[in-house]
Amino acid sequence: MRLPKRAVGFWDARSKPFPEVDLDTLVAWVHRSARPFGIWVDHVDRSDYPRSFHAIRFKSRTEGYDLLCPLHLDWVGFCHAAPDYMGFDSAATFRDPPPWSNFLAEVGYRVLTHAELTLPSTEIDTSELTKSARSQYQDWEPDTLAAILFNWWD
Repeated sequence: MRLPKRAVGFWDARSKPFPEVDLDTLVAWVHRSARPFGIWVDHVDRSDYPRSFHAIRFKSRTEGYDLLCPLHLDWVGFCHAAPDYMGFDSAATFRDPPPWSNFLAEVGYRVLTHAELTLPSTEIDTSELTKSARSQYQDWEPDTLAAILFNWWD
């Protein structure tokens, strides 16, 4: 898997900041696609420095889970509960997307599977990342795609 330039969110000093994902639009798409399945948005947690992602909490009558979206990339991943800054076990934290998420793919989001989120970082091509992002990557040594995309690097 090859990561796009803006995947980590760090840009170089001479370049412009990367555009941010429009969280309000994402929430509207999510609400539209999940509601017919009896799932509703319970809480929206906007990214706050140094966290690199937004989190949307869902509830149904039988379960709760979260959708995570990197601040600068229109990719989404699903997890049992949003990880915190103390770290997380990608294999236990993340889950396959629910059936209603197919709609997100239809409107342009990349919906990541559990297998993709737990992909070892040794199998990820980071050559397109900015110099600043590669430096952070080397410093923090993430072990999976999820750890790269959903982080608290500063």
